[in-house]
Amino acid sequence: MNSGTEELKDWSKGWYCIRSKPRMEMVAASTLQTLDDVEVFLPRTIRPSKAKSFSAKALFPGYLFARFDPVNHVRNIHYARGVAYVVRRNEIPVHIPPQVMIELRLISPDGILEIPDLPHKVGDKVKVISGLFCGDEGTVTQLVPARERVKILFEILGRPTEVEIDEDIVDFPSTHPMSAG
Repeated sequence: MNSGTEELKDWSKGWYCIRSKPRMEMVAASTLQTLDDVEVFLPRTIRPSKAKSFSAKALFPGYLFARFDPVNHVRNIHYARGVAYVVRRNEIPVHIPPQVMIELRLISPDGILEIPDLPHKVGDKVKVISGLFCGDEGTVTQLVPARERVKILFEILGRPTEVEIDEDIVDFPSTHPMSAG
């Protein structure tokens, strides 16, 4: 009977997505790790050349994953320090398929994913992933490594315009393991 109860207990647990408060992924993860029967996974990224300062950033900013029984733990998780809410659909926590979690753990076994800092080049075609120019595509015209910025040539109102922006909001070709191609 004990093994059947143990199987049922394990079956009721699942992986769920947790939304953290702004820039509080680490606080939320640390708080959730103190709860009994809650497993936490916060995938983070580093760039080896920037590892001197070793500031690992969340792979999915504002989100982390936790494995728990929603019937017994959702309230404790929802009110944990650093947590904004458990991601839900129609008031039911959204279950993350086990295969997705297996894949995430395979690409970042210790929770840290090293993104190789490939040399960016003038002439690279890039897409802006956040900020004022989000979704716009342009061509790198100049690298400004001292300030970790790039100058990009955009077509704005029918004329070429050069704009200097932070390289962290630009998707360079094939630099992120989750990007296509």
